[in-house]
Amino acid sequence: MAGAALAPRILDSLRLTGGVRPLAAVLLLVICGSLGSTFGYWAGGPVRRAARDRGPARRPEMLAGGAFSMFAVLSMAWFLGLTFSQGPSPDLGRLIQRSAILRGLDSVFPRPPGFLSGVQAILGGVPFQTFAGLEPTILSPLQPPASASTAGVQSAADVVYRVEGRGCGGIVSGSAYPIARGYLVTNAHVVSGTVNTMVSQSDFRLGTIRATVVLFDPEKDVAILYAPGVTGPALTPAPGGRGSEGAVIGYPGGGPKTIAPAVIERETTAVGRDIYNDQLVNRDIWILAGEVRPGNSGGPLVDLQGHVLGLVFAASSTDPNQAYALTDDEIASDLRTGIGRTGRVDTSQFQCAV
Repeated sequence: MAGAALAPRILDSLRLTGGVRPLAAVLLLVICGSLGSTFGYWAGGPVRRAARDRGPARRPEMLAGGAFSMFAVLSMAWFLGLTFSQGPSPDLGRLIQRSAILRGLDSVFPRPPGFLSGVQAILGGVPFQTFAGLEPTILSPLQPPASASTAGVQSAADVVYRVEGRGCGGIVSGSAYPIARGYLVTNAHVVSGTVNTMVSQSDFRLGTIRATVVLFDPEKDVAILYAPGVTGPALTPAPGGRGSEGAVIGYPGGGPKTIAPAVIERETTAVGRDIYNDQLVNRDIWILAGEVRPGNSGGPLVDLQGHVLGLVFAASSTDPNQAYALTDDEIASDLRTGIGRTGRVDTSQFQCAV
């Protein structure tokens, strides 16, 4: 527990980046675990010897000791299982996610402490966890359509933008789509800790357009951008459900625009943490089968007619073909509040979430 709590701060102070961070986090967990075990043996040994000197343990004492030991082992298994369920090994993460024992424990134990999310983010290489616990299991997974190259999807892709801002040690990029004339929606974690927000498209036919963050919701992970230079039509929402086929549109890696086939597998209320891993929040989300990569955040999930089904905000750290999108209903209140605003929200004052 001490290793999980200290890992993010220690690694940040050492300015470790890239693939070194997960390895360093694992090493720190092992070191702290070893120190804890050593201290426990040193402190518990004399207590145990003193108890044995008083005579043999009675049956109630043996039962109580056995129950306590079982609780301690299961608690440790739960804590370590949650820690490594997000990485650094996707194969290990998938095995943990499928464990019936750990799923049973996760269903009855309280939500894990916030500091655990910090080390999970380091191990998994993801900005924050969609679920405060193990990811749900899809019992009957669906396959995305072989192609999403319909006229409706192509029309929607024409108005999806790349978002870029300076901060957090470099250029942070994501995606966005129009919700009204001059307004776009993206994820809060795309603009958190950044300045000079700009939007553009792959062909730069409209050039680079300056945008202003006018709404910033770190709990839902929604941000509204005001960009008067964006004059294209807004995408319209549509209802969806299990089996709704469509596509994820965005700019993975800040590169060219991509259209990836996707299908909705289920809707759920995800109990997770905000983009800073501080507090527990509830989000109504779609779990979808499809490829989502960093940079797709803030892009739309559309149906085959080009209507918006949700706002893409995260991918599974253990299943490369599973991702998550906020439902239209979940972001509707932020959209109503943000449209019409022109005052700037200074997101550079917020910590980086990616």
